Amino acid sequence: MLVNRLQQNNPIMNIKHGLLALTAIATLSLTSCREEEDKTGVDAMIENADEVKVKEDKIKIENADGSETKIKYDENGNVEKIKTDDN
Repeated sequence: MLVNRLQQNNPIMNIKHGLLALTAIATLSLTSCREEEDKTGVDAMIENADEVKVKEDKIKIENADGSETKIKYDENGNVEKIKTDDN
């Protein structure tokens, strides 16, 4: 009981807990924003492609400049890898 009172009144512990909470919130928000940008970028590439070929877990896009972009998805449907080959 005495230990709990000391921890509640300790300003250094309160600062540490506050910084930990802010770090967790910032990490989650940056991660979720990054995933949305990836999906938007992939959608834009598919819309602007000259030719699109779809396989089981891959999409192959042929662009107007002759380059090929391959998008690979994982088992959950998330973008795993994007590779562009210049021809």
